[in-house]
Amino acid sequence: MLLKIAAKKKCNVKFYPIEQTIEGGPTLRGWCTRQGHSSVLLVAHGNGFCGRTYEPMLEPLSQQYDLLMYDLPGHGRSEPFKFVGWNQTAEHLYQALKASDTFIAGRSVHAVGHSLGGMLSMLAAGQHPNTFKSMVMLDPIMFPQPLLFFMQAVGKLGLTSLFHPFVKPTLRRRREWESREQAFDYFHNRKIFKGWQDQALQSYVEHALCDANGAGVRLRCDPTVEAQWFATLPNRLWSSLRRLDCPVSMFMGQETYPFALRAAARAQKINPNIMVSVVPGGHCFMQEQPEHAAARVLSTLKEITVE
Repeated sequence: MLLKIAAKKKCNVKFYPIEQTIEGGPTLRGWCTRQGHSSVLLVAHGNGFCGRTYEPMLEPLSQQYDLLMYDLPGHGRSEPFKFVGWNQTAEHLYQALKASDTFIAGRSVHAVGHSLGGMLSMLAAGQHPNTFKSMVMLDPIMFPQPLLFFMQAVGKLGLTSLFHPFVKPTLRRRREWESREQAFDYFHNRKIFKGWQDQALQSYVEHALCDANGAGVRLRCDPTVEAQWFATLPNRLWSSLRRLDCPVSMFMGQETYPFALRAAARAQKINPNIMVSVVPGGHCFMQEQPEHAAARVLSTLKEITVE
């Protein structure tokens, strides 16, 4: 029996499609707003999601900042591209930002990134100083050094699928449904979606799924793409974190992955620019309470930014 989906609250933000082709790399597509604000937020999404998955949180942010969102290859509106790993993808994200010079000209740029998107934003900023005026990272999926060393050794032995808790389940993930209503019912309070506000889940179903060939709907991000991210690791992670040269506020969900909490605590110790706060909720706390997450982002940007 399908859950009845409540009428989605109308989003009052006008999103405009954008596209950037990286030389020798992918074509990244996404969305932006054009409200004429004095500052821009580069919004980077998590693995398996897309920029507009966070629409309930984005609407309050758009009232004070223009938004720039690129979907990663194989996610959202961006077509798949050969997998080039964390660091090179972070470089592609940086190149897409720089290619948006007419959009960001004369305006300060800040980063808001969730999970994988947070990590890619920090990797890019670590390699390119002065990229962002400030960064707000929402539960970035960081790895303590011992875990990095262990997983790197496992990878060299070809045993990642045996030891990584997410790879096999991801590859077995269901891909298609008869309708968006059926997909909403399937995801509702399931695993990573547990506790999501209905409006946030509806945004995921609307933007992270597309019409399937013939009938029904399917995931825009194929599980094989998502599993590639889980099966690999960033290079020079901790050296990149040490080089972050702007204020970085990390909000970590109280119920997120324990290893990520440990890594965030260490990051705060090694770089005085990093400030960590633990907030109620899980890895996707911003989807559980979008309004609260937006308020935290806006308050933090106001506190750590001198315009």
